[in-house]
Amino acid sequence: MTHNDQIEQVIRSCEAQRSAAMLDGQLDIFSYLFHPNLTYVHSSGVVDDLKSYLEKCRSREFIYHTLNHQIDKVTRAGELAIAAGEMVATVTSGGMRKQLHNRTLMAWKKTDEQWQLLVYQATPLKPALVPEVT
Repeated sequence: MTHNDQIEQVIRSCEAQRSAAMLDGQLDIFSYLFHPNLTYVHSSGVVDDLKSYLEKCRSREFIYHTLNHQIDKVTRAGELAIAAGEMVATVTSGGMRKQLHNRTLMAWKKTDEQWQLLVYQATPLKPALVPEVT
């Protein structure tokens, strides 16, 4: 296994941990996985830093019900690993339940021996679907 293959496995593992923590509402795990200078760009175009993103999760403005995030490619660039993928999720955001289908781009930064999410960008492949209430 090459060094790049090892980095790809680590990033995939970090992303799996992040997704599981989002689903379970385990915000304490984010302190290990999110870089203090996080920039989180939602598919709506809203931008959060670490503090505002965590506050929205704590206040349950964001509730993740299902989350399937596939990483298609990881490219190493110095102390960064750039991961591109696709995410399908069901979330409640601002009190509205939505189904999302996004292309994602993430930059993971190596700090000491830990990889942390520095940048997350979601781009909708389809407009968010809000299921009708019957």
